[in-house]
Amino acid sequence: MAIIEAVLWDMDGVLLDSERLVRNAFSQVMTEHGVMANPAERFLETVGLNHQGTLQWYLQFVDSLEQAEHYYSLVGALYMSRASSELALKAGVIEALNAVAELALPQMVVTSTHSTRARQKLAQFGLNSYFEHLIGGDQVVQGKPHPEPYVSACALLSVDPTRVLVIEDSANGVASGLAAGCMVLHVPDLIDTDPEWQDSIYHALDSLVSFPRWFNMQRGGDWL
Repeated sequence: MAIIEAVLWDMDGVLLDSERLVRNAFSQVMTEHGVMANPAERFLETVGLNHQGTLQWYLQFVDSLEQAEHYYSLVGALYMSRASSELALKAGVIEALNAVAELALPQMVVTSTHSTRARQKLAQFGLNSYFEHLIGGDQVVQGKPHPEPYVSACALLSVDPTRVLVIEDSANGVASGLAAGCMVLHVPDLIDTDPEWQDSIYHALDSLVSFPRWFNMQRGGDWL
């Protein structure tokens, strides 16, 4: 087993309890405009996609990228109107970040959110100081589930992907981390751990609350 040299965190759904707010905004807009049936369920397909990936996804239901952008903007505006007062950290985040910081391992955020907005969201909770770098969805050509986001992150930190632990909540994020060659820890948010991932991911935890104990247990092994 490789020695871990860096930890890469997804943001929405892992560090921030934001996906429920986005889903609620998405469901309201899609229902009000009659864009699709079962929007709360269909939303799960978009979790982990960046802006461009989400626009392409919308083309199943609308006739043009202009229409897709229109609905994307409506959802974003409704989400933003609620996020300032309703956005919260996921349980156990500070303890999890501190568990990695105590080992002086570099940490980085790899998110599908636009990089400027991502830094603003992290700053809202005083988290930016934990991370050496951040890669947003606007800084890659191919977003998750493509491996580019995590490959790029590893290159920025000058670490071999096989020596990197990725923490993800979405199917698209898990696929991206695995395709990049990283070890992936799945911490479910809206999407349960798929049994089909059992032989591919490194591990799964029910919550980040369990992360410090789990992470420290590895220190006596051969990967930390």
